[in-house]
Amino acid sequence: MRFKILLMSLTLLTATVQGQVNLVKDSWHNAGHWFKAESYSYNDALYWGLGAGLVAFTFTQDAEWQAAWQTNASDDLGPIFEPMGNPLYMGTLGLGAYTIGLISENEELEGLSSVALQSMLTSGALVMALKLAFHRERPEEQLSLDPYRFNGPSFSRDNLSFPSGHSVIAFSAAASISRYYGDIWYVSLPLYTAAGLTAWQRVFDQKHWPSDVLTGALIGIFVGRKIAHWHLQDEDRVTIGTALLPNSRLGLALKIKLD
Repeated sequence: MRFKILLMSLTLLTATVQGQVNLVKDSWHNAGHWFKAESYSYNDALYWGLGAGLVAFTFTQDAEWQAAWQTNASDDLGPIFEPMGNPLYMGTLGLGAYTIGLISENEELEGLSSVALQSMLTSGALVMALKLAFHRERPEEQLSLDPYRFNGPSFSRDNLSFPSGHSVIAFSAAASISRYYGDIWYVSLPLYTAAGLTAWQRVFDQKHWPSDVLTGALIGIFVGRKIAHWHLQDEDRVTIGTALLPNSRLGLALKIKLD
């Protein structure tokens, strides 16, 4: 009996490690898409053209909108929606879901959590690079509302307003999950609504300017949808892993996944 428990524990541990290796492999595979010309389309150029114009306009309105939101907003939603943009909470949730999907052999949960994790990691890394490049002062870091204070590149941990990290995490998770399910409205609507409220609350809490959260949202949506799209269009895969055979012996299993 003890031997069987030990064997099952070893199998689960080995399967979990194998799953984390597969996640890293998938992330590396998808990272290669960013450097391929065929990964982009005219719609992508249109998206960023319109997005850049909208961000530029929002920059001109930052101080006025910030002041208006401070006057008319409520802080009741902060504790509810802040976790959706928190990388620690969302990363733990995604990794936990991925591990459960892996152990239970639930390919839908495994794939869904994989694209969400990859999207949050990729968009989060990009946003952090931009934060360190611009070092924009947050509204709470100054006495007067001056949205045009940028301190240039450095590794300082201060003045990291642009873009919003919470917004990019929330929108990359929402966009990747929505795209994974074919953008069905009853999946997309609550996800994007929650992400939008997360971003809005960051402005109310004086952590970010409106243009910060808008830029984060644009990056999160773009990255999340791209990674989910690449995952769904992947060719057939053949993977080798461990499995507990019916006679309680540990052996190798050949798994063919058709996407």
